[in-house]
Amino acid sequence: MIVIFIALIILYLGVILFVGTTFVKISLFAMDKLAVFIASWYYTHHYFSVKFSSGYAVYFWDILAAIVAVVLYSVLFKLIHDKFGLIGKILNLAISFFSSMTVYCFLVNGFITNEKSYFLPLLNNDLANQVVNYIIIGIISLVVWKRREDYLIEMDKV
Repeated sequence: MIVIFIALIILYLGVILFVGTTFVKISLFAMDKLAVFIASWYYTHHYFSVKFSSGYAVYFWDILAAIVAVVLYSVLFKLIHDKFGLIGKILNLAISFFSSMTVYCFLVNGFITNEKSYFLPLLNNDLANQVVNYIIIGIISLVVWKRREDYLIEMDKV
């Protein structure tokens, strides 16, 4: 009985760890697409769908417009990355930095500082603490940027 209980605890912790890491990975690598999806859903709903359709058809148009916007964004981003090499890399780095900062601040605020701060309290001096946290975010964003660049290069080979 104890063996089953320990096995269930290990299984539960494994599932929680898997779900958590998957959520963080998706957040880091797809935050820009999520923002495009939400923005296009919002603007389609308030300025188009409710004026031209009714009932559940409103949500059909919202979702359709959001998916089309994400596809167009992805194609445009890939085109910019391919045609304008340095500009595409800089754009990718900026997107990686902002998505890393968003995920970092969300996790720190929600799980570590209990909604008291968006940065880890590593130092007593506020300015120095912000600088150290931005350095950490920068390192995370470089890893995300490198992975996104590798993914874009992989897409060229296919």
